[in-house]
Amino acid sequence: MLVPHSDDPVRSLQVTGAKVRTVVASVLLFALGFAGVSVVIIGSRAGDARAQRLERERVRLSDEVTELRSQMAELSTSIEDLSAKSERYRAIAGLDEIDEQIQLVGVGGPGTPTLESFVANSDDPQLGEQVFAASYDLATLLRRANLLGSSMDEALRTLEENKDRLAAMPTISPSTGYLSSLFSNSRRHPVLKISRPHQGIDIAAPVGEPILAPAAGRVIFARNQSGGYGNTVEIDHGHGYVTRFAHISRILVREGEKVERGQTIAEVGSTGLTTGPHLHYEVELNGVSMDPLNFIISDDALPE
Repeated sequence: MLVPHSDDPVRSLQVTGAKVRTVVASVLLFALGFAGVSVVIIGSRAGDARAQRLERERVRLSDEVTELRSQMAELSTSIEDLSAKSERYRAIAGLDEIDEQIQLVGVGGPGTPTLESFVANSDDPQLGEQVFAASYDLATLLRRANLLGSSMDEALRTLEENKDRLAAMPTISPSTGYLSSLFSNSRRHPVLKISRPHQGIDIAAPVGEPILAPAAGRVIFARNQSGGYGNTVEIDHGHGYVTRFAHISRILVREGEKVERGQTIAEVGSTGLTTGPHLHYEVELNGVSMDPLNFIISDDALPE
């Protein structure tokens, strides 16, 4: 019943249960329809936002891969330079070169990632290929770097172990001049006119030319010696190395004195059995006469 506040008559309405159910059902259907449309619109907008976010991520990742490739190219150049230095260090240390097959630092076998498996798990196959190639090349560079690190450690360790032996090796020329006679098992003596071994080299130089110690050591002989040597100096460098300098005009060291590599120990002369001023230079290793030229590694080679 509808009772107005004015003098209008009271109105009476009758609503059946069927009509109520119809109205309620209509309202519910409208609400469900509106909710469904809203969900579709919101889902569509969310999908677009996700797609835009993924595209931004793809572009960013692609740029990072490009930058990584550029840095890897610089790293590869540095590793090539280190590889060349490593081989030089190994040669100085007396070590063999690293086999070319080992330098490839290849990998494989079960569990090794493949391009197919990598791309299969990627939303963007082209980007997946780029990332796989960069990852593979970076892993190769890391393996090469580890190999070079091990190689240089081995070379440095060997050099450290042999440091004293290398310091004892007579590696510099004892005087400046011209090679007038080489090491020989049989040479015609210029004074005696007979064939006999020449267990050293002769360096022709003017009287007074400095004679240098070819390595650090201790003077074990510093006086006149018979057998045509004249004034002679002998140095024990350790590790079996002994050097001998003959025909000296002036001796500048004493027996028992320690000398350093490059120190002036005497002056060239023509004492003993000679035809003119020169330095007769011998090297012994464990009591065996060796060719001194096999040990001289200074940049200035003696001219013949």
